[in-house]
Amino acid sequence: MQIGIGTYSFGGIASYLGLGPSLLDKFKTIRDLGFNCVELLPADLDNDVEDIKRWLEETGLEVTSVHAKPTEEIVKKMAALGGKAVIWAGTPFCNKQEAIEVAHELDAMADMARPYGIKIGYHNHSQEFYFDEGKCLLEHLLDNSTKCFSQLDCGWAMNGGMYPPYFIRKYKNRILSIHVKENSKVSGPGPRPASRYDQQPDPAAAFGNIMEKSVEERQKILEEIERANAANSEPFQAQCKMGAPESNIDWKEIKKALDEQDFDAFWIVEREGFYDEHDKCIAQDCAWLKENL
Repeated sequence: MQIGIGTYSFGGIASYLGLGPSLLDKFKTIRDLGFNCVELLPADLDNDVEDIKRWLEETGLEVTSVHAKPTEEIVKKMAALGGKAVIWAGTPFCNKQEAIEVAHELDAMADMARPYGIKIGYHNHSQEFYFDEGKCLLEHLLDNSTKCFSQLDCGWAMNGGMYPPYFIRKYKNRILSIHVKENSKVSGPGPRPASRYDQQPDPAAAFGNIMEKSVEERQKILEEIERANAANSEPFQAQCKMGAPESNIDWKEIKKALDEQDFDAFWIVEREGFYDEHDKCIAQDCAWLKENL
């Protein structure tokens, strides 16, 4: 059982923007906190691949995946690093038809990535559990894709009203990875999500060439995003300590469901909210998983 953490957990959106500690410093902290693998962000791959390989060797970590819109350039870099997957961290779609369109796009990406030995996955938030025509949007996506895998974010799933073990069993052998975050409240998926045809940028694609901007420009973007997120902080506040009495996630049952697959899914801790000091929270997450699963 691989227990990793995403570099996103070391700065959140700031990490997407390439702000904060260096990638090597993050690797050292990740190792010291007890993890054995790591999930990267697009900004991390702006470092030289040979440097990243050397830093991984120095810290004894493995790369599992990257949260990025799958492009051939990203896929090539992941293959060079020995990674397993490129995982699309979310894109707008609001109904069954748009979910089918995204499914077909993901299948085309999977065809592109297959020669490099890289799988393509999709990462959910709460809105993908919005129902349309009798199923949630993520079900429509997976039902109409034959080549894409799911990285099931269990915290967002439960917050959106989907019981993770049920979903894992329904899509047996389609769950490449899970995101580990505790949750203490079911908020539901919210109103109908944005359409992929709305006049707004794709949130995943927006970070694709972010390192071409100056530090000052990236800092300004961060401040704008933080102001917008402050008005919608309820899901972040639903996160709690691993194994806390208020948790509504059954991690042991999740592991049982994943063990029924024909391959091992990798576990990636991801936190947007912290109940105590940052490193203390993350170290406790890792320790709890090792002791209880």
